[in-house]
Amino acid sequence: MILSRSKPATDSRASTGSNSAKKPFPELEDFILKRDYIGAITMLEFFKHGGNTDVWVDVWMAWYAYLHIKSRDKLDSKVADNIAIDIAVCYFYLGMYQESQEIVEEAPKCSLKTRLQFHLAHKLGDEEVLMKAHATLRDVPEDQLSLASVHYLRAHYQEAIDVYKKLLLERRTYMALNVYVALCYYKLDYYDVSQEVLGVYLAQHPTSTVAGNLKACNLFRLYNGKAAESELKQISSEQHTFGQDLVKHNLVVFRNGEGALKVLPELVDVVPEARLNLAGYRLRNREPLEARVLLEPLQPTSPLHYILRAVVAVRLYNETGDEEQLKLAQQSFHLVGSSASECDTIPGRQCMASSYFLAGHFEEVLVYLNSIKSFFVNDDTFNFNYAQAKVATGFYREAEECLLSIQDDNIRNSFTYLACLGRCHVMNKDAHLAWEICVKSAGTPDSFALLQLVANDSYRMGQFLVAAKAFHMLDRLDGGPEMWEGLRGAVCGCAQAAAANKPNSTADLRDALALIKGPRAHPRADHIVRPITRWAQQNRIPV
Repeated sequence: MILSRSKPATDSRASTGSNSAKKPFPELEDFILKRDYIGAITMLEFFKHGGNTDVWVDVWMAWYAYLHIKSRDKLDSKVADNIAIDIAVCYFYLGMYQESQEIVEEAPKCSLKTRLQFHLAHKLGDEEVLMKAHATLRDVPEDQLSLASVHYLRAHYQEAIDVYKKLLLERRTYMALNVYVALCYYKLDYYDVSQEVLGVYLAQHPTSTVAGNLKACNLFRLYNGKAAESELKQISSEQHTFGQDLVKHNLVVFRNGEGALKVLPELVDVVPEARLNLAGYRLRNREPLEARVLLEPLQPTSPLHYILRAVVAVRLYNETGDEEQLKLAQQSFHLVGSSASECDTIPGRQCMASSYFLAGHFEEVLVYLNSIKSFFVNDDTFNFNYAQAKVATGFYREAEECLLSIQDDNIRNSFTYLACLGRCHVMNKDAHLAWEICVKSAGTPDSFALLQLVANDSYRMGQFLVAAKAFHMLDRLDGGPEMWEGLRGAVCGCAQAAAANKPNSTADLRDALALIKGPRAHPRADHIVRPITRWAQQNRIPV
């Protein structure tokens, strides 16, 4: 629901530009931004002569007349004071908070002034004034509604619910409160509860733009974008003008970013989430610098903003190796995960897990991921992170199952995925499967690193034939002394296994010796081959 803008919508319209020589028809907001009150009054008179009988035309004319003649003191002071508070409210709705602040100071003391100052203090970040205004709020519906709305804006959703439910018990005819309660439950990720509460209101007001939009958002979270879009399309733009910016914004979200670059830039600072969703779109398209430019102008105030800032920082760290970016990401994730409003939500627990992940504390990572894994059974990204934490803590069988469930080709082809899966195969005594990964990755930029991992892990786990194959390939690619030492040790390991009569050890020794005796054999290969061959002959082992 759009309670107020971050800045006047005309700013975003002007920034889009137009190549057409034809000037757009002016709007009332254009006149007030230019302080052209005579022009505004002229437009309103034009509306009236055109048959517009809306009472608000008369009210706007009174306000503009007041602004025009205020400096000449031609308006009764009592009327001027009343109009001043109304103008301040209009400025607030338009996102012009400084202007609203200046006007409201001239108004006489009244309950509306107190509430407006309360909201302005929140918007302007003045905690001292906010607390003073809070202390003067009374136990009346208007003041309590203001209190609940500020609770909501500060992400204190449960506190807002408590206020709304108390009002609903006292005044069951205040049906719109059901929408506010539903919106709080939506923010707490209780989408099914939100839908149930929302249904009470929609039963009586099925054409509500705000309620219909929230229902669509719930469907998006519970099901998919297609179901949400189908619901949102029932809100006809011809019948409803209020909230259409929000509808356009959400359609982009429901369509997984389709049309983002066309729609979202115009809505930045009009729909609060537009800036953040545009930054998210940039991130998904591997444009972290562009995402950071979008996020930097505003100090983070919402969990989503902190999360996006953290993800941008992680991406920049991966690209630049800047430790400050890693520190920023860890702190941002921790702020969300440890906050009172988010610590028990799914995103909050994901953030805490991410913070510990970046710090390398994988036991703690699993504590948080285990608590929410039932919500991400088929989520490839979650399963990938979960598997990495399992690998780091030694739960290789579970990690392997998790990795094999992933369907996303981008993840499956990444070095981290192949390295984790290769290690799991080795640790689960299936080193031959890890060797298959190395064979398939031959010639890729990651092949050398994969060979090193499989060679060393197989050696440590006593799976010497795979270790010999990997070290042999590394010796051919690199030729360094450590590669030969690894190959020699692996062949000796195969001989030791044969001496202990382990299953398939004879065949493994034969294959290992073939590697070390083959063309381009190492000059010192005979020092290993001769004694092993002599021993095998003495023990009637065919090699």
